[in-house]
Amino acid sequence: MSTTKRKEEKPITIGSCTAYIAEYTGAVPDHKTLCVAGNRLAYSKGGATITYSKETQEVQDDLGLIRKTITTSDSAKVKLGLLGWVGTTLKKLESTARVSEDAEGGIRTTKIGGVGNDDGKTYALCLHHEDKADGDCWWTIVGKNTAGFEFVYAPDSETKIEPEFTAESLDDDGTLIIFEEQIKENLG
Repeated sequence: MSTTKRKEEKPITIGSCTAYIAEYTGAVPDHKTLCVAGNRLAYSKGGATITYSKETQEVQDDLGLIRKTITTSDSAKVKLGLLGWVGTTLKKLESTARVSEDAEGGIRTTKIGGVGNDDGKTYALCLHHEDKADGDCWWTIVGKNTAGFEFVYAPDSETKIEPEFTAESLDDDGTLIIFEEQIKENLG
């Protein structure tokens, strides 16, 4: 017998999420395909912030008798706190990064910078929030890190990366975010 999950407006979502990433090839991957161990971006530290914003314009006649508000633009961003990263993680966050490995010498080198090195890649990013009580949910966007990054090495704190992905349209309708919710218990 299945148990209803996030069907009513009663779930209280508490906790972080896991970020998964894969190169975008023209089709938005299903969360079941994208959210696999090999696509884990890094471990979360400080969670994730998903921001959808829009600009509107109010139009009215000269006497203020009729009014209409229209949306003129919208945008979506995902800001992450990442812990447990390596040079190959940086390659997914920065389009100018190049990674090489010297297997014999045991060194991985990541070079970052130079606008001529921009690989032009876009990524599918999925955030998976696991919730055994109220049901899992997934947020998917397509985009790239537009904020660069900053590394802070401090004696009393971990070094984490906080990239900010700006969403691009997922389809011909201009969709920026796909939000999926588990509404039934997984039976196997």
